[in-house]
Amino acid sequence: QTDMQFSNVEVSLAPKQMGPSPHMHADLDELMYVLEGRATVMVGEKIYEVETGGWQFRPRRIVHSFWNSSDKPLRFVDCFFNQNFEDYLEELIHKIIPEMIRNNLNLTSPEIASRIAALDKKFGVTWFHDQRQAIIDKYNLLG
Repeated sequence: QTDMQFSNVEVSLAPKQMGPSPHMHADLDELMYVLEGRATVMVGEKIYEVETGGWQFRPRRIVHSFWNSSDKPLRFVDCFFNQNFEDYLEELIHKIIPEMIRNNLNLTSPEIASRIAALDKKFGVTWFHDQRQAIIDKYNLLG
């Protein structure tokens, strides 16, 4: 409805919960508005603490992630610019992952890995999964 220029999603993270692995987008900029709690956000080498009512911008082509390092729930709206990123999330969360679970597969199963790789390529997402565990360990998070 916005000619692929803008979309948004509401996200909830339980206390001490890691968000996605560090990643970057080729063409997508993200803007977070925290509705409840406190988000910890990594953008490049910097870490930001974003309180309720705060905004945080994650520009394209910079590695970033977010997590909830607090003991309270986190809820925020993520706005995506220059791309219909909700289509990416719909495909991954409502199609690929349920199929993976139904068929007792995992993310490294060839049929799942190839679908995710194609989706990432289509939307210009590059993942840095090798950086995830260090964040989990440093902030005492659940993976």
